[in-house]
Amino acid sequence: MKRIGFFLTIGLLGGIAAFGYWYTSFNKKEFDHSAWLVRSFDGVRSIHVQSALGTYMMTCEGDMWEAQVSGSTQNITARALSAKVEDFLQYLVELEPNLSIRGLDRGGADDYGLARPKLKIIITTSNETAEPLVVKMASDGAGTVYGWNSLNKGVVYEFGSKALEQLQRPVVEFLDHNVFNFEQDKVDKVQLVQPFGSSWLVEKQKQGYFFSLPGYLKGKPASDSKLKLYLNSLELLKVGTLVLDPVTVDRQLPILTVKVWPEGAAEPKEVHFYTIDDNPEVYLGKSSWLTVPFTLDAQSVKQLTRSAFDVQGRSVISLDLGAVTFFTVKHGDSSYTVKRGPDGWSFLGNKKFVQGIDMFLWRFTELQFEALPLNNLPDTAVQLMHCIFFGENGRMLTELTFFADPKLPQGQCWMKSGGGMYYPVSSRLLKDLQGIFPSGSSGSGA
Repeated sequence: MKRIGFFLTIGLLGGIAAFGYWYTSFNKKEFDHSAWLVRSFDGVRSIHVQSALGTYMMTCEGDMWEAQVSGSTQNITARALSAKVEDFLQYLVELEPNLSIRGLDRGGADDYGLARPKLKIIITTSNETAEPLVVKMASDGAGTVYGWNSLNKGVVYEFGSKALEQLQRPVVEFLDHNVFNFEQDKVDKVQLVQPFGSSWLVEKQKQGYFFSLPGYLKGKPASDSKLKLYLNSLELLKVGTLVLDPVTVDRQLPILTVKVWPEGAAEPKEVHFYTIDDNPEVYLGKSSWLTVPFTLDAQSVKQLTRSAFDVQGRSVISLDLGAVTFFTVKHGDSSYTVKRGPDGWSFLGNKKFVQGIDMFLWRFTELQFEALPLNNLPDTAVQLMHCIFFGENGRMLTELTFFADPKLPQGQCWMKSGGGMYYPVSSRLLKDLQGIFPSGSSGSGA
């Protein structure tokens, strides 16, 4: 009896195994964890993407990528970022399936929604004999994504929902949003053109940037710090929105043009800004770097608008501080002489030390004019203080004269350097000097 039971058990187990084999064969499915893609993406020439977020083609020429997008009225070719495309390909090739289902070469792919996929990608390479790689993905709506590729036609792969979310990208994510393409430390020339405003051109020389235009500033230095800050803002400038459909501008003449000549370049990188009909808060931009127009808000365009005055070097005097051995100050009816000694600065005559003179001398060299200078002083100006700086052997280095003027903005005064022009400068330095050298003193510093 036990023997009969033993054989019955063996027969039953064998039947179960045979049924399992038959069931598996009947369903034409085999499960394992095979790799998703086993080849790299070297020499990719084009990527064609179809999804609910749009249909577009990205092509590579040399090391540059472009995207062809179907607009509402025309096809658009826009510049794409190589790093973004490479990130997309890298993510695709490194996908790890949760499960792979074999046996689909005998039919059954349609069971997973792959006949009408949510995403289809076609990739071609520089190898003309190789078949394009086709990738399809579909979702069951419950968190499982099914993938298929033409390298393994008899396999469907299961992924989590993140796979489809990361690969189903709109074309705008790949497009370049940089208005310019240059390195700010490698720029030969910069030009700003306004038809109804200040226009200027500066060119790099060994000592820094100098004006070529306008004529009254030709040969004069630009402010290196301000120009570097301006170039940095241009290098980092991003579009507001790329315009993939036609837009009407108010006039053909741009309200602002900015040109940048990279080091050694014969032609500039440039951008033109136009006003838009019935939309004063936004400007249309056309860049030589980007292949499609873009919009930028009015505030950003305003910040790009710099006058020649904004970028010119505005130092009033050039003074070698170490060469100054003594200086005189005339304030009202009082006169002072301060001399440099081994222990510091002191008044001539009583040897009383004066603190902070080196700082004051430095502030003279940092003084900048705050508006355009004048050749002739207004009648309302009144002289307040006169300073003369001397070097070794009593050689005069420079002289400065300060004037008060009620017509100047509050906090400003006029200053004249030698026989030059009259510059409106901050009156803070003058007020501090008046505290050290009062007009009612005997002039000895006692």
